[in-house]
Amino acid sequence: MSNIVQYVVVRGDLKKVLKWSTGALIAQACHATAAITHLYSDDEVTQLYLKDLDNMHKVVLEVSKVFQKIHHSLKLVMYHLQISIRYL
Repeated sequence: MSNIVQYVVVRGDLKKVLKWSTGALIAQACHATAAITHLYSDDEVTQLYLKDLDNMHKVVLEVSKVFQKIHHSLKLVMYHLQISIRYL
């Protein structure tokens, strides 16, 4: 049995502010987990996770607006760092 956990982070505003249906939220979470599993299918941890289908664990977390802003800021900083490093 594996102790590997896949975390799924869902934006809280999608249902509350943007009025997404529960089905739409679930569909997007499914798309995200399928995509990330595919993207990292060669990764050793991903392969271990997929070997034990009966014991896969996922934890779904809701992210707040504040965290979203921090995340976007970090992405912007990382983008600028990559650009800066590229031109060094």
